[in-house]
Amino acid sequence: MKYTDTLITGKYNQRVCEKIRIDATVKSLAAAENGVIYACTDKGLFRCENKKVSALCADRIFDRVFADGNGRVFASCGKELYIVTENGAEKICEFSSDIKAIVCDTTVYVLTESCLYIEQNGSFEVFQYTEQYACFLAAGDGKLCAANNRCIQRMEGKRRTWRNIFPEHSDMPDICVTAIAFDKVGYLWVGAKEGLFIYDYKSGWYSRKQISALIDESVYSVTVCADGSILAGIDAGAVLIKDGEKKYLPATRYACSPDVYATAEKDGALYTGSEGGIVVTTEKEMTLEEKSEYFFNMTEKYMVRKLGYVTGISGIKNETNEEGSVSNITDNDGLWTQIYLSALCFWYKETGDSRALEAARRSMRAMLFLMKAPEIKGFTARAVRFPDEEDWGKGLEQQEMWAEWHRSSDGTYEWLGETSSDEMTGHFYGMSVYYDLVADEAEKAEIREAVKDIVDHILDNNGYLVDFDGTPTTWACWNPDALNHDSMWMWEKGVNSLQMLGFLKVAYHMTGDEKYQNRYRELIKEHHFLINAAYHKRDDAHSCHIDDLLGMLNSVTILRLEDDPAVKNYLLMGLASHYEYEKIEINPLYGFIYSAFTGKPCDVDTVVKVLRDYPLDFVDLKMINSRRREIEFDETPLKWGESIRITKPLAWDERPFARCGYGVFNLDGGNSTSCEKGADYMMMYWLGRHFGIIK
Repeated sequence: MKYTDTLITGKYNQRVCEKIRIDATVKSLAAAENGVIYACTDKGLFRCENKKVSALCADRIFDRVFADGNGRVFASCGKELYIVTENGAEKICEFSSDIKAIVCDTTVYVLTESCLYIEQNGSFEVFQYTEQYACFLAAGDGKLCAANNRCIQRMEGKRRTWRNIFPEHSDMPDICVTAIAFDKVGYLWVGAKEGLFIYDYKSGWYSRKQISALIDESVYSVTVCADGSILAGIDAGAVLIKDGEKKYLPATRYACSPDVYATAEKDGALYTGSEGGIVVTTEKEMTLEEKSEYFFNMTEKYMVRKLGYVTGISGIKNETNEEGSVSNITDNDGLWTQIYLSALCFWYKETGDSRALEAARRSMRAMLFLMKAPEIKGFTARAVRFPDEEDWGKGLEQQEMWAEWHRSSDGTYEWLGETSSDEMTGHFYGMSVYYDLVADEAEKAEIREAVKDIVDHILDNNGYLVDFDGTPTTWACWNPDALNHDSMWMWEKGVNSLQMLGFLKVAYHMTGDEKYQNRYRELIKEHHFLINAAYHKRDDAHSCHIDDLLGMLNSVTILRLEDDPAVKNYLLMGLASHYEYEKIEINPLYGFIYSAFTGKPCDVDTVVKVLRDYPLDFVDLKMINSRRREIEFDETPLKWGESIRITKPLAWDERPFARCGYGVFNLDGGNSTSCEKGADYMMMYWLGRHFGIIK
């Protein structure tokens, strides 16, 4: 099946973040020529070039640093003004009081508490004394403006005098000013503890109440970028106002810490300074396919365990997986690896790339090993481990949830029992895709036998997976009486019914054995599994994301094979209902699956934007968004024993990184010592390509 209105995707600008670690709090930034950055911190002045950080002038602490655009870098220390070089700083001037600001229009201005100075003929001369105490300065479009926390001072008139604007005597809002800057149009951007404002330099003041692109967070710094966009450092990271909308840049992806005291821009690169150092955000032109290739290369380099299992890694240091990393053994190695396997299959089918075929074959073999590891016919292990891997021998006598490890009869490996419906969903999804799109005849025979054994095991055990001790596992239940008549299974009733129908359909598709098709019809007619499947998604306040993923993957499994329009009608009812419920999450996988099988649009432009926003970071960075003022909360999840959540998910690069469809409504979270695989993006992208939603 191919979608009819394929969206052709092209090159786009991918944000790329790089951290420059400084064990200090950055107070001021200057982006000089050739990517050199100077940072004033509470522990001294630093120079950063090509990822190398060097301390300058260890004998003094500077207050601020400024690059004039002509190759010069200035720094102030109390009353003293310095020229900064790559080796240190040279004092050039001393004023009568502390320097408060350094700015440049066509020339350089220095502001002290009571006087504005201008550079003339290599020295700084008095330009005008201020009428009010001043601590901020802006220059641009032929205008000069000073300010303190309560007053805007405009330099006006033939004789260049200060005109003072107070909240008590004008339309200026009652705010505490923290930063000012002229934009390219000549309007004044005013940062304050109460948010970000625009002053038209006449009488008009605009806040978020009038212009939605503005913010309510407390502002520390305002930078006008070369392209006219605005970068502000705030108490919730940073925010970029560009192309008519705001984009939050939260810590710790776009800033080292939430309080961004300093911002800068040079040649399109954005700089944020906070406690812990600097983050440089640049844009790299690429395509979605090139992004998939990047994820493939990173996954293959760092995240493939013995035999070909792909999960994630932990124990990383300094937010990089170059050292100290350990491949995770999880309770769902089969599901996560099958997601990667399916992506490789779709990729190979669309392009014929031999790398995809080679990796897919390796992971398929790993999956077949899982299916044989327990040495119980038809029973599949959650995971396996080997003597040279972490925790070998641990927990063999413990029979706890997700900790039922057993030694193989030959002693060469250990396998994890208590296998769940999650694992079975992954296996039937991934192996059926591999079988149809990639497998040769010999591989098909092996897969066919493995699938037959699993389904026979379930049928022979009255709809259960039966573990080594002869008892059913906790979550693998497809027993008609239990699903239909035991309220304990009310949440899994629909999705597990969908699973069992899919398992039988795959077995029939591969073997041609009518007993599977007969049981399929029996479950539909006698046990209403089909109508259960039509209601497989229940209102859960968006709290059970694993069941969402299982429902969608099982829909792909069965809808790829079912050709009876009457049966498909019910399956599509379930898919459409599920998608409408999940639509708010803007998950590309769910949108593509919906469009692939219903032929209806999934707001593909928005979905593609998500793929573009998807971060290149593998690290599960700690993300901090709870300081944002615009966040609205929903108390509905309290009914399900869950926590209050936000009403609308954040962009994928703003929230904590998680497996596909997980953590959708999280504000804060993350663990910077762990890394996720790139399989989720690859599956979303290549599934969309395979079914013709995007090209």
